[in-house]
Amino acid sequence: MLEPNFVAATMLRNANKFAEAYYRALQPLCLETGLPPLAVDILLFLANNPAYNTAKDICQCRGVKPGIVSVHVDRLVNLGLLARQDVPGDRRKTRLVCTDQAAPLIARGRALQQAFATRLTDGLSSEELAQFHKCIAAFSANLDAIRASGI
Repeated sequence: MLEPNFVAATMLRNANKFAEAYYRALQPLCLETGLPPLAVDILLFLANNPAYNTAKDICQCRGVKPGIVSVHVDRLVNLGLLARQDVPGDRRKTRLVCTDQAAPLIARGRALQQAFATRLTDGLSSEELAQFHKCIAAFSANLDAIRASGI
C-alpha cells in the first residue's frame, strides 16, 4: 500500500495541474471572446449540466466562492450569454440558463473540452479508462462520506 501522505500530495498536485491544463485548453476561446477562463468554464458548466443551474450549484460543484461566481455570472448575463429565470415555487432561487446567443461559444467550448479529454487520455486503453472511471466513482463516494461524517 502507498504511503497516505504521498497519495494525498500527488492527488492535490495533479488536481492543480489538471485545472491549469484545462484553463490553458480553453485559452483560444478566452482570447476570441475576451472572457476570463472561469467565465467560460461557468458557461460550459451550465450548458453541460442542466440539472445544476443555480449559482449555488456552481459554487458547490466547482468549488468557487460565491462572490467570484456572482461577478462572472453578472458579466455573462450582461453580455447576453446567460439569462436569469425565477424558479416557480421558490422565490429565493434563480435559475441560470444559457441563451441562444451563447450557442456558438458553447459549441466551440465543447470542442475544446473534447480535444482536452482526448489529449488527456492519450495512451490509455478503453479497459484502463473504464477502471479509472470506477476508481473516480469510488473516490467520489468516499469523499462524500468523509465530508459528511469524517474518517
